[in-house]
Amino acid sequence: MKTYFFFDIDGTLTQPLTTEVPESTREALRLLRQNGHFTALATGRIQADAFAVAQSVGMTSAVSDGGECVTLDGHVEYHNGLPLDQCAEFLDRLDRRIHPWAVAPDNARVRVSQDEAYGRAVKDHYYETVVDPALDYRKLSTIYKIFFACQPGEEKAVDFCGLTHVWLSGDTMLIEPTHKEKGIRYIMDKYGLSDSQIVVFGDGMNDRSMFRPEWMSVAMGNAKPALKEKAKYITARADEDGIWKACRHFGWI
Repeated sequence: MKTYFFFDIDGTLTQPLTTEVPESTREALRLLRQNGHFTALATGRIQADAFAVAQSVGMTSAVSDGGECVTLDGHVEYHNGLPLDQCAEFLDRLDRRIHPWAVAPDNARVRVSQDEAYGRAVKDHYYETVVDPALDYRKLSTIYKIFFACQPGEEKAVDFCGLTHVWLSGDTMLIEPTHKEKGIRYIMDKYGLSDSQIVVFGDGMNDRSMFRPEWMSVAMGNAKPALKEKAKYITARADEDGIWKACRHFGWI
């Protein structure tokens, strides 16, 4: 039976705190496809970024944007942004003196801020930060992500207006969707798949929604304890051949 595999990126596909994909992982992915299985990413990253990573490991499909985008065989099936009214309400209420912010209005690894404060407040430079004093978030047609400077504990005083959020780094909070299972469900419906055909791999708290009891879930050895509790199987760390070992254990390769 053809099985559909979905892999988180950071800390799952790549080694923790790096962008390096272990050679054993690359080989496991190649063998999965050689054996007739389907492989795709399941990530919070924006589509353009996620698809570039997918292609680098031989994949042509991805669930990205935390479930709000699906790319199949290089074709974008759908791509939704954050709810604009909630984004405007959130940014209206956010104290920019304490929490400078930036938004990602395009499908690109670029975020836009109204001034230099955000760039000075954070250390993360994975996204290019552009300053546009004329930026009016109320007039944007799409917002894919919101970044804001935040120190641990400060988030307790923030009104998120119902928007889902995750830590991007020790000084940056990220507003983004966290329901990867939505994209997987879309693929299941499109191809008429059963729950028994789904396998998910992850390590972080934004993987919780796809660690469903009806699907096969594999937590990496470096996964958060709460995710391990939901997993049906715990493999080795990402940097200790965890994906390869799990695939061999279950006879998928």
